[in-house]
Amino acid sequence: MSRCSFVVTLFVCATASMTEAFVVAEELKPTLGTKEKLLFEESFDGAELSKKWTHTVGVLRLDRGAMLASEQASDKHACAFRHVLPVQNCAVQVDFQLEAGAKFLHFGYDPVAGELKKKGHLFSVAVTPTGWSLIEHGDKNDAKPKNKIHAAQTTTFEPDKWYTLLVECHGDNVVAQIAGKEPLKGTSPDFHVKKPGLVFRVGGPDGKAVRFDNVKVWELK
Repeated sequence: MSRCSFVVTLFVCATASMTEAFVVAEELKPTLGTKEKLLFEESFDGAELSKKWTHTVGVLRLDRGAMLASEQASDKHACAFRHVLPVQNCAVQVDFQLEAGAKFLHFGYDPVAGELKKKGHLFSVAVTPTGWSLIEHGDKNDAKPKNKIHAAQTTTFEPDKWYTLLVECHGDNVVAQIAGKEPLKGTSPDFHVKKPGLVFRVGGPDGKAVRFDNVKVWELK
């Protein structure tokens, strides 16, 4: 193959890849309302991670225009991180990629302090290499907190492939979408509460990361 043909081939492949990612993002339309004001947008193109991204365990770092999150065995806990952003009825879109060996990612919310009598997380959308689910978390005040699975699907999330996730919260309802997957839906009287920010968790052996990019948050009306 000539140098010219090789360059053209690379350009065509790269363009097709970018087009596919764009189409995936554009296919995700809210079902619980209409996107209104854009509250937050993050492309991770800067030299440093914003201080509004906080983590207590695990490792966060920037790499080639994306944020990598990974667990540390010494923590004996999943990588847990947040972005401070008070929301209630909203839509959150994020691109993610599971590296080979990464076990899971969770995205969801906690309730604002005092909004509920329960203690702990509100709900999470959980993604693993073999499926995904919408989980309402139990009350940590209970001796044995019980989670409720509102919806689940057995499906494949290929390693090192980008996916776009859209999670909507409106009133008592939550809908999660990923292009090509069956949407997950759940209803609970607790879901309507105010939320202090975005909550993420990532699990897997040391160095097996989940990549994140193109985070957007809108008001949903």
